[in-house]
Amino acid sequence: MRRKLSVKLGLLFFVLMLLIELSLFVILYTTISSHRVNEVMEGLLAKGAGHRDVLENNFDASTLHHVVLMETEASTDVIITDETGEIVDRSENEESFQTDIVESHTPEPETGDQILEENWGENPYVATVSPIIVDGAHRGDVYMFSPSMTIKNILAHLSEQFLWVMGMIAFVTLVLVFALSQIITRPLVRMQRVTEKLSEGKADVELDERHNDELGTLAVSINSLSDDLERLKKERNDFLSSVAHELRTPLTYVKGYADVASRKETSEEDREKYLAIIREEAEHLTTMVRQLFQLAKIEENTFTIEPSTVRLRPLFDEVKKQMAPSFKEDQHRLLVHIPEDLYVYADAMRLKQAFLNILHNALSYAGEHPEVQVEAMSRDDAVTIRISDNGPGVPEESLPRLFDRLYRVDKARSREEGGSGLGLAIVKEIIEMHEGSVRAFNDHGLTISITLPEEDADDTDSSRR
Repeated sequence: MRRKLSVKLGLLFFVLMLLIELSLFVILYTTISSHRVNEVMEGLLAKGAGHRDVLENNFDASTLHHVVLMETEASTDVIITDETGEIVDRSENEESFQTDIVESHTPEPETGDQILEENWGENPYVATVSPIIVDGAHRGDVYMFSPSMTIKNILAHLSEQFLWVMGMIAFVTLVLVFALSQIITRPLVRMQRVTEKLSEGKADVELDERHNDELGTLAVSINSLSDDLERLKKERNDFLSSVAHELRTPLTYVKGYADVASRKETSEEDREKYLAIIREEAEHLTTMVRQLFQLAKIEENTFTIEPSTVRLRPLFDEVKKQMAPSFKEDQHRLLVHIPEDLYVYADAMRLKQAFLNILHNALSYAGEHPEVQVEAMSRDDAVTIRISDNGPGVPEESLPRLFDRLYRVDKARSREEGGSGLGLAIVKEIIEMHEGSVRAFNDHGLTISITLPEEDADDTDSSRR
């Protein structure tokens, strides 16, 4: 079973926060415990210094007894020695460790108060010494002892408090981290559900885009993807519907006229006429299937181009020659204005195919006396080719869809002219494969404008590749 992202994220944040908190607690505990140990040692030194001050004023038996009596009920012990290091008085607690400390210490009155033993972890006592100086002469020393257990109890209590506080903070951190991880991952969970619906073909979903961060940007992208999928789904359905319609009409003609032509009572003259219609519709079907196949190859990236340096004028002369039968009538005119020194980097065969498609389209819709003008110009390292007709143009609302597959402005007239509605769609794909652009606009008729990257006449195929 896969773990939820919120759980993974929560655990990760919790571990990181716990490590940070532990580090801070270790530093804080070390600092405080060291401070508390220093307090005990400084207190012991201060206590020994206080007894020393009293003895410096009155170094006699009664004062010695008074000092020892003061430590009888205290947790600390005192040992007082003379200048030779002999013990003259002490607390009732006679520990061998204390005696060993005194006997091993060499009096050094010039060093003043000092700590003799501070290893409270291994030894039963910590110890300090304060020299007694009377009239400038060393008269003895005051040794103070404090049980190490006192420090251990202080640190144990401190550790208990730290553990309790750390446990509470860890619990609060755990709750907050998992709550925050739920809040952070909630948009991601919604996005997961939306993408699952998208994968199931349900494109009518939308995400909240109010987040002003990467999640908001991702939500916008997913919503855009949803809209694109919905649009593509609609375009696919429209395309399939259009293909079915385009195939149904010629097939209906073929079937109907084939039935009529096969009747015995049909005259030979009518039969030839019906067969001519059948051939015409079959040719229309063949053209449509070929163009659909070309579009399918483009979609599958199997429609390749082999670009080279191409001079436009000779290429269009070939196109004009190929279109000559269509412009053979006196009232049909094809005017070409292309400079001799214009070059593009393109696949000549594919480019010719695009030009032929545009010219066939222009000839079909140009009007009663077709006149098609072709002109080309160079500007800003690009070549613009405009193919204009003298027809009625296209309604403005139809211009954005003119390059859509199977789109027709006038469906009835397109059927009469034999168009498949795929020619301009193929033009758009071919031009975009050449890193160019194509658009349509009205200018005393319809104008198709193609923009391609310009090629320097001195460039060769090898240098360009």
